[in-house]
Amino acid sequence: MVRMLRLVLCALVLYQTTVLASQPEVVLQQGALKGLWAHSAGGRTYAAFYGIPYAKPPQGKHRFKEPVPAEPWLGIYNATKEPPKCLQLSYFSVRTPRKLEGSEDCLYVNVFTPKLNTTGTDGKLLDVIAYIHGGALMAGSSNDMGVDYILDRNIVLVSFNYRLGPLGFFSTGDVAVPGNNGMKDQVLALKWIQENIAAFGGDPNSVTLAGGSAGSASVHYHVLSPLSKGLFKGAICASGSSLNPWAFAENVREKSFFVARELGCPAEDSLSMIKCLRRRPAEHIVETTNYFLSWFYNPISPYALVVEAPGPNAFLPDTPMNLLKQARGSDVPMMITFSKDEGLFPAADVITSPQLSSELKADWNQLLPHLFDYNYTVPCEKRRDEVSQEIRNYYNIDLDSKEGQKNLIRALSDRLFINGIAKAARLHSGINTSPVYLLRFSYSGKHSYASLTGMSENLGVGHGEDAIYVFSMKGMSIQETETDQQVSKQLIDLWISFAANGTLDIQTVNQNLPKFTFTDYQGPDQLVPMMVDEMGEEKFWDSLNLKENIESVLQAHQEL
Repeated sequence: MVRMLRLVLCALVLYQTTVLASQPEVVLQQGALKGLWAHSAGGRTYAAFYGIPYAKPPQGKHRFKEPVPAEPWLGIYNATKEPPKCLQLSYFSVRTPRKLEGSEDCLYVNVFTPKLNTTGTDGKLLDVIAYIHGGALMAGSSNDMGVDYILDRNIVLVSFNYRLGPLGFFSTGDVAVPGNNGMKDQVLALKWIQENIAAFGGDPNSVTLAGGSAGSASVHYHVLSPLSKGLFKGAICASGSSLNPWAFAENVREKSFFVARELGCPAEDSLSMIKCLRRRPAEHIVETTNYFLSWFYNPISPYALVVEAPGPNAFLPDTPMNLLKQARGSDVPMMITFSKDEGLFPAADVITSPQLSSELKADWNQLLPHLFDYNYTVPCEKRRDEVSQEIRNYYNIDLDSKEGQKNLIRALSDRLFINGIAKAARLHSGINTSPVYLLRFSYSGKHSYASLTGMSENLGVGHGEDAIYVFSMKGMSIQETETDQQVSKQLIDLWISFAANGTLDIQTVNQNLPKFTFTDYQGPDQLVPMMVDEMGEEKFWDSLNLKENIESVLQAHQEL
């Protein structure tokens, strides 16, 4: 029996050694690591490396500070398990209770590559797409999007986590915590890519940033930020812009001191407050987000970016609008996309919930500023009531009729997404020499955002719906219909072509200014050129004179 047990143990050791030896291996400056072999949707083999540390855990003395590069490790690092989410409050659902998820130790990068330490089919290192996940800067993780579709192609894909919510975007409005640490995490991840991606067969000189929703707004911020210059050659912004109201924060100093008081920390000065908050459980800090969600999960981003005092470490030294108008960003090719009915998020939840629908009808003037995110940018209550009525009348919103519900979707589409996306595209086109492409995704396939939210009928093509066809998502396979598969192939073709060349075989926004030129993707081989005077009802929203995209911190340049 003892002999047999020894034989079994020896066999297990031999098996584990053989499996380990067969794993893909890479040697970085930090040390050696082993990953996994995987297969794409088309059966192609690629190497997957999960959870590679790019920064020290932002805990204890590192909380609320800029990220610090990760240290080297001894031995062989096991890069085979998905990294934990960054600590977050999961609240983007009216059907499930809010809950805490993730860990404060979360700053890891994932790399997926069909080539290792070799060259591509044309004798060169492969193009790289660095993808930034969405989640309103409050939630999500690098594991949200699958890679099985896009890894059918010759591309190296990188994804990474960054600090979220109060842990990533807390700001005291002064030098104690200037803010934007979640974005500085992203910058450090991009530097890690520059230093290490060649070991995975990727070309550090051909890195394209891409992102969806808040990840898209993040990409746009990198185009504007001085800290990100030289770290990428092109940008794919899918359903988000720095000019969207949820991407830029207001009243951040008041929020930070409110959190301190709730957790029993002194609120007399910033330094004492932060010293205390570093000793509080991270979970308690994140839970205070509940206080800022005024109506179900709105406003969707209680924490976002702020203007920092100018200096060498400032990610955002001025407002996005000022940086745009002054042409202080990176002049790189941009591919900007949005869905036809972006406002299904959050309109679908309002329409399908009898409780939310009744609440909005009963208290329109009080709830609309939170739903449409102008509560902080219209300080006078009387004026807020006037704005609420102007929006309702202009869009003819009526929750009791199908047409009126569609008008709510259209209003939220314009306010929360399309207006800012289109404005950014137009401004970049006026100042950049590089091409700017704008694509509207109007194809409705088997799966939809509306179906995920329980709508009895599909009222449009919802927020970020094109991502279904570029990345594999749980429960939403595009393999079920031939048309969906064709759409997936063509969208990925656009992404891969743009990542390789920085150009697309469609019209640019630049070419017909002041007219607005874009391309409407309506289905397989249906790339329809369009030209309009404006998008997202820009003149109407400008006429409301909302006080946003201005310096939002009362004492941003205060010295302690």
